[in-house]
This record gives sequence, structure tokens and C-alpha cells, in this order.
Amino acid sequence: MTKHVMALAIAGVFVSAQAQDGASDKIEKVEVTATRTGAVDVQQVPAAITVIKPDSLTKYGQGNLNDIASLVPAIALQEQGAGVNNITIRGLVVRGIVPSEVQDASLVAVYIDEMPVTLKSGNPDLKVLDLERIEVLQGPQGTLYGAGAMAGTVRQITQKPEFNDFFGSVEAVRSQTSKFGGSNYNLRGTVNVPVKDHVLALRLTGYTGNDSGYVLNQANGKTDNDTSTNQGRIAARLRATPDLLVDASVTASNIKGGINDAYSQLAPYTTTTLIQQASKDSLQLYNLTLNYDAGVANLVSSSSYLHRDTLYLNSGQYKATAFIFGGQLPLIASSYVIGNKITNFAQEFRLQSKAGGPLKWTAGAFYTQGKRDLRQDQPTPGFDARFAIAKNFPGYNSHLNDNAFTADDYFSGTQNIDSKEAALFAEATYTVWDKLDLTAGLRLFRGTQDFDLKFSGLFGNLINSTPSKPQSSIPETSNSSETSKGANPRFAAAYRLDEDHTVYASAGKGFRYGGNNQPVPFDFCGQNAPSTFAPDSLWNFEAGSKNTLFDRRVTFNASAYLIKWKDVQVFNKLPCTYYFTQNAGKIRSEGVELESFFKLSRQASVGLSATFNHAYATETVVTGIAAQNIPEDARVPYSPKFAATAVANYVIPLAGAEEIALSASYAHRGESFTNFAASQGSYSRIPSSHTLNATAIYKVGLYEIGLFGTNLTNGAKISDVTTNTIAIQPGDNLYMIRPRTVGVRVKARF
Repeated sequence: MTKHVMALAIAGVFVSAQAQDGASDKIEKVEVTATRTGAVDVQQVPAAITVIKPDSLTKYGQGNLNDIASLVPAIALQEQGAGVNNITIRGLVVRGIVPSEVQDASLVAVYIDEMPVTLKSGNPDLKVLDLERIEVLQGPQGTLYGAGAMAGTVRQITQKPEFNDFFGSVEAVRSQTSKFGGSNYNLRGTVNVPVKDHVLALRLTGYTGNDSGYVLNQANGKTDNDTSTNQGRIAARLRATPDLLVDASVTASNIKGGINDAYSQLAPYTTTTLIQQASKDSLQLYNLTLNYDAGVANLVSSSSYLHRDTLYLNSGQYKATAFIFGGQLPLIASSYVIGNKITNFAQEFRLQSKAGGPLKWTAGAFYTQGKRDLRQDQPTPGFDARFAIAKNFPGYNSHLNDNAFTADDYFSGTQNIDSKEAALFAEATYTVWDKLDLTAGLRLFRGTQDFDLKFSGLFGNLINSTPSKPQSSIPETSNSSETSKGANPRFAAAYRLDEDHTVYASAGKGFRYGGNNQPVPFDFCGQNAPSTFAPDSLWNFEAGSKNTLFDRRVTFNASAYLIKWKDVQVFNKLPCTYYFTQNAGKIRSEGVELESFFKLSRQASVGLSATFNHAYATETVVTGIAAQNIPEDARVPYSPKFAATAVANYVIPLAGAEEIALSASYAHRGESFTNFAASQGSYSRIPSSHTLNATAIYKVGLYEIGLFGTNLTNGAKISDVTTNTIAIQPGDNLYMIRPRTVGVRVKARF
């Protein structure tokens, strides 16, 4: 093990549902379906998997991706607003959030049951899922989960309708946020409806809530980052025949929010913007899953359709004033608007072996087809008149003279993608001597992407421009196509010393598709850019052990990994504001993850977790732009070296069915940076964070009332940073985490 791989960490499978486990002094078994060969005890899976029970989130009045990340040290999350986020696992990252970049494919796959919903820089924030558990698979999962799972997979597994019982719950939360925050509320309800005994049942869930803003806009004296959320979900389960089980679901979400950014040179949690910043996310998910008992094997068919519209509206007042009017005041109110229309269809067929016998296997086919249409522009009221005077161009009109979408719009653009992917996959495990499991898997894949682009407006018509003459009336257009294909193998061996102790080793390949670059105008930027970039890939080598001790009162798991990533898709941002991606260099990621959970008594339990990761460039990456070159040994951006989480639960039994449940959690994330090296520019520090949450819940029968507090010490402040390069702007953009929030939660079951 190298000098970089050294850490001591203890972590846990967060079984925090004390109502299920509180009456026992043993840790309950937690089954997962990550291997896609049926439900398996997580302690028997030869891989690093963290399982989160939904109560670990909801008892603090929460339940989004940021809260999931705080419980899994291997995950780092950057978040700029509701649904504007980026997930990182095991230090596999080279860039931050770029909302206008349609080519930056995700490295972490996000699934809802069988539905892939991954979108780089914009994973959906769904609070209505009525979860059974969350499975976080650390490390590449390319054999079973494909190209988007190069760093890992987050699987959100929902509760399924139950045939013969009518029941449900209603939960209301009211809280108050400190700093410039105000009142927050949310209401969640779930009902299970048996329509026909043993044949048909429905499960309906609704969520509505409003989170107050907490960043003050000093230009108008208001908080601009309030978020309202309305979501609903209906799931149906049909026993069509004794051998055929049908699950269908529809999920709808509408989120309206702001951007959580402040400026570093203003007072804490303060921004200044002449326009109303906003983020909007409208999403519909449809899924039909068939499970058929074919005798020798089980056949699973999953058909998914996703429709999503997103809007990101950010202030461009400093850029517009600086780049076009030389920084001369007054500031001009400019909006940077990015809208996405996304549709995607995914179909997967799987054959899975049945339980029993030494051979367990799964094999299948996957197909997906999608479209993404991005529209961006910069509407700037008064721009045309001011430009006409400043540049001595009487009667200038952005729409008429530069083909912008409208007048007073100095940049307009569309980027459209049509993509298809087809894959065949198989994985099998054979047990030798009832102790040794040998696993081999393979995924064959092929993907194509067609890309077309058109830029217009003053800053879009740059194809024949130079820095001294930055305007041309010719729109910038591009059409290109990229095809990728290959094979992804995986191998693993697990040896059971006895039923409580397993050691394992694995090697697996992860991959990501290539893509198409937007054109870079050479005369203006002085740089040639490739029209396409190729896939990148990695190998993950992992060894670990899983242990259950003291008659299921303690679990202790450990893993160490080495990842070699080559042909890395490096992001090059040019001084002329254009950017492109190229394949350049190699990155190495190595680390240790250890996890444990302690059942101290019937009433008390403790979980501790931590991870150490060191990810860095193994050689100097030459990009063709000296200032963009990545130095050898430079640490990857956006990934802390050390992260840790601790949870503690204690139940105080009272008379009859009454009890008081006390819980607390603490999460630490080390510092990270926004680029590989200061010499590259756009290099800022994201400070370390310390998040302390606590709750006390009184339970009696079917009712519970809880008091909770999150981020109690305000030790978590900044999620992301955008480095300032404009003299008139008051510092970096700091994307702020919600400060201390305290509240009350009431839940009734029926």
C-alpha cells in the first residue's frame, strides 16, 4: 500500500429505524438487490455498499441528495440550487457544475428502482419516493449498470404496494432557518389501497413544501433562494397470473427555487443582483416492470420514460458590464438563461437465476434512446440602446443585426443531442466448496450521439471575429457525430471463513462515452479545438472484508481500492469564455473505506464511518494551452481527502407502547479545491464542513412527535465556489448550505 493510502476509519450501515430494531439487542439483517440476482444480505455481497434507511433522513425533516451524501463519506456533493448538483464518488471528478455543458456525461448513475434518471450537474431532487432503502454502490458498476456508473451508483428503492391491507401515514414538518432564513414547512402523505385481495393494490404518495430563502439580496432587501416543491407518485402492483407480477408507477415533480450564491467580499450569506435568479425543474417519470417466473429462471422487463424541463436563470450583470462595456458603470441587468428539454426511453430485459445451487447468474439486454435540447440566451434590457451609443452603431438591434432570439439579447444558442445506446451484459457467480464464490461478468456496448449547435447574437457570431474585432454577423453552427463501443469485464472472488466473516477481491472496468465539442472560433480565441472527444475508461482494483461479530451485535467492514483512469476527458476553459473537452492524461485514485455498526444494548446503537481518498494526476497533462496544463501529482478538484460520519441512537422505553427515541448525527468533510492547481486559474478553496444534526421523538402507538435541529453549529457553510475573474465583481460566487434549522415534526399512521 502506498504512502497515500493510509487512514483509519470506521463506518456503518445506518439501520436507524429503532421501531424495528429497538426490541432486539442484535443488528437486523439488511438485504439489497444491487447484484440483480435477487435479495441478498448486504454482508454477503463482495463490494463496498452503504445502505440507508429512510428514517435516517426523514426524522430530521429532510430527504434529498445532500442529506444522502452527508451519511456516505465516499460521496462528495456540490449543490448550487434545487436540482443543480454534482455527485462525486472516490475522487473521480475533473470539473465542477457547468449548466450549459451538454457533453459532460455523469460518472455516478442515479436509479429509482429500475429507472436510470442520471443527469450530470442536475440530478433530480425527489422527496416523494416513499423509500424502502437507498443503496450506494461505491466504485465502478459498468457491467450491470453501464456507462453512467463509472464511479458508482445510487439506487433509491421504493416501497411496493401491498395487496391485502389498507394503511398509510401523514407527516407534517414546520421549522425555522437562521441567518436570513424564515419559516419552512412540508406535508407528506402515503396511503396503500388494496383494490382486489391478492391481485391488485395501489400506493399513493404526495409531498408539498416550501423552504425559505436564507441568502439576502442587498439590491432589494429580500431573500431570493426560496424553494417550493410539489410532487406526487402513484404505484400499482398487479398479480396478473400466478407467475406474472406487474409493477407500474408514475412520478411527477415541480420545483421552483433560486440560486444559493453569495459573494465572498460581501457580508456572509449576502448577494447583490439586479434580476431574480431562479431554478425550475419539472419532471415526469413512467415505469412498467414485469417479473415473470419462467420456471428455470426469472424474467424481468423494465420500461422507463422520462420527460424533464429545467430552467437555470443566473445573473450576468458583471460579465455583461465588463466584457461589453469595459467595466464602466452603471451595471447592466443581464440574465443568463439556460433551459433544457430532456426526453429519454430506456428498456432492459434480464434473466435471473433462482435461488439454490452453486451457480447464480443474470444476463440481459439494455437499450436507451434520448433527446436533449438546450436553449440559452442572455436577455439584457436596455442593451441595444447602450451598445448603439458605446459602439457608435445607431439603431443597433440584437435580433435584426445579430440574429439573436429577441432584441436586447447579446447571446443566443441552441445545442441539440440525439443519442442511442445498446448493450448486452451477463454476470455469474459459482460457489466452490460452499465457501469460495467466483464471479465473472461482461458488458458489450455501443453508443452513438448526433450533435448540432447554433450560436447567434453579438457573442455568438464569432466565427470570423478576432479580439480586436469581436463582432461578425455570421452565426456559428456545428454538426457532428460520435460513436463509441467496447467491452467491460468484471472479476471477483469472495471466501467465507465462516458464516460471519468474508474476505474478497475484485477487478472491474468502468467507462464513459465520448462526445462532441462546441466549435471554438480560432480567430477570436487563438485555439483550435477537436470536434469530438473519445471515451475514457478505468480499472478498479479492490480488496476487502465483511465481518459480523459478537452474535450480530457488531458489523465491521473494510475495503481498500486502487483506480487507474486513462484517456481522461479534460475540460479546458479558455480566456475567451469558450471551452472544449479533450482526452488527455491519467488519474490515479486510491483509498480506504472502513465501516462498522454497534448494537450496544436493546436501546443503544452507534455507527461510525470514514474514508480516506487520494486522487491525483499521475503525469503532467498537456492540453495545448500552457495555463491549462495539469501538473504531475496535482490533486483532483471537488474531492476531499478525508470524510467521516457518526450516528448515535438511544431509545427510552416508557409505559405501555410509549417511548422516546433520541438520535444525533455528525458529518465531517475535508477541504477541496475547484481545479487541479492554482496555475490553471479558476482555483478556489471549498472549506471543510462539520454538520451536526439531532432529534428527540416521542412515540405512542401510531403517533409520533419529534423536535429536530440540523446544521446546529453552522459548521457547514459552502457547497461550491465559482472563482471570480472580473474586477468589478465583489469576489467569488459562494454557494451556501442551509444554515441552522430547528423544527417540529408530527406523524400519524393509520
